[in-house]
Amino acid sequence: MARIPRLEPAFEPADALIGIATSIPVIQLVHFINNLSFLALVREEDLPVYFEKTDTLNSFKFFYYQDEDYRSDFCLLTNSSAGIVLLPTHRQFSYFLIIHGAIPNEKVSRLVSQVKSISGVQLAVSIKQETVKELGPVLQDLELHLTELKKKKNESQKRIMPSAEDQ
Repeated sequence: MARIPRLEPAFEPADALIGIATSIPVIQLVHFINNLSFLALVREEDLPVYFEKTDTLNSFKFFYYQDEDYRSDFCLLTNSSAGIVLLPTHRQFSYFLIIHGAIPNEKVSRLVSQVKSISGVQLAVSIKQETVKELGPVLQDLELHLTELKKKKNESQKRIMPSAEDQ
């Protein structure tokens, strides 16, 4: 008899999940996305994702942009790393663009069409999250990673004013 979990997972679903199928390297893809869209993705520390079945922690390339106007976070993830696939049910996609925040649907549609227009991109499509079972743990790890990333950035930007006697 299967156990019924008593606790709901503590993560928020993404506001948009875009799958990108291409054979071009991630650096070129980021360059083209940044040139064609309003995004300015930057390489950050790799996203560690825990896989319960294998009891391992694997790192996936991670690019990030925070848009203050839309109060949104844009995260580009690779779908594979060292032979491990992030979302096995969607292995046809090379990358995923995950969006958290208050971005209008027409901006998401425009972003999908801009990514589709990149030479070398075979497919860019918005994915319904309800159909992806293994997305929950990935979003949990992403939320923790973004919290840690924002904390480090805030600490590095913190300035300490010297006291009046020291000036």
